[in-house]
Amino acid sequence: MSCNGATAAAGERVYPPGTGFDAALTCETVELALAEARRSPEDLDIIELHDAFTVEELHYIEGIGLCPEGHGVAMLKEGALDIGGRCAVNPSGGLIAMGHPIGPTGIGQIGEITMQLRGEAGPRQHRDARIGLAHMVGVGAVCYVHLPERRG
Repeated sequence: MSCNGATAAAGERVYPPGTGFDAALTCETVELALAEARRSPEDLDIIELHDAFTVEELHYIEGIGLCPEGHGVAMLKEGALDIGGRCAVNPSGGLIAMGHPIGPTGIGQIGEITMQLRGEAGPRQHRDARIGLAHMVGVGAVCYVHLPERRG
């Protein structure tokens, strides 16, 4: 198995009043990484989000482009974001389940995605996982997105 992918980073700028800046920054950064990898949100199998607060999952899945704005709750309710659904979001349990480890957040996300891509995630395994997305936001000022991909 070889792993390829893309990485993008972006810093916050001034957004119009009322804009959810973390979600806007996420959208911009994800677009950069997906363009570099020549992928779209529909290609994603696993996503590990920086969900320091539960509501952020909704903001970020919409910002990533998994669904139009305002449709995230419906996706959650129908199970599309569960393990075995369309795209498993935070199969690790997310940051809150991990105790929001401030420094090693990204390592935990990449570790989970790597296990998923190798088929080594045990009961958390999302079948046929090939493309993951790790998303990290730091104090609202910077966003990193990594797209590990299993080929072969």
